[in-house]
Amino acid sequence: MITDEPDDLFERRLARVERAVRNLLADPHYGPLVEPEGRLELLEDLRQEWRERQERARRRALEHATASTED
Repeated sequence: MITDEPDDLFERRLARVERAVRNLLADPHYGPLVEPEGRLELLEDLRQEWRERQERARRRALEHATASTED
């Protein structure tokens, strides 16, 4: 499901979460805690939403291009 957050803000949030998870996984103390906290599932959900947002943007661009050529 796509949230109401604008694409640019969502992309920045996804980048922050990816960096945070990567840094946490690299840490010997916090790395083992990442999985039980559900951080990996959150990251995967955000990545899935980003793919859906990109697909939606491609579909809109294609529809716009098609409408422009029909005029």
